Amino acid sequence: MALLKKIKAATIVEILAASAIIVTVFTIASLSLNNVFKGVVKGNDSEFQNRLKELTYLTKHQKIAVPYYEDNEQWDIAIEKQEGVFILEAVHKPSKKETQRLIHETIR
Repeated sequence: MALLKKIKAATIVEILAASAIIVTVFTIASLSLNNVFKGVVKGNDSEFQNRLKELTYLTKHQKIAVPYYEDNEQWDIAIEKQEGVFILEAVHKPSKKETQRLIHETIR
């Protein structure tokens, strides 16, 4: 009869409460991670930075005609020559944020 000892167990109410707490914690965690990843993807401008580097290279080596203008969905890009220095200007259309770079000519 030693096998029939009473084993302590949780009641169904305790199990439901613990399950509800665990589900709530995981829901909050998943929503937080979703916001973090959305921000990372939205802030990823590596493709744009690569395009600016490409335009800088082409300008330095006189492979494109200046003044140069480019327009796409997100950015307006312009390259102009002022006082012997090329100026690359880019404007982000949705936020109106401006980026400027000075490009010095390669001496040949």
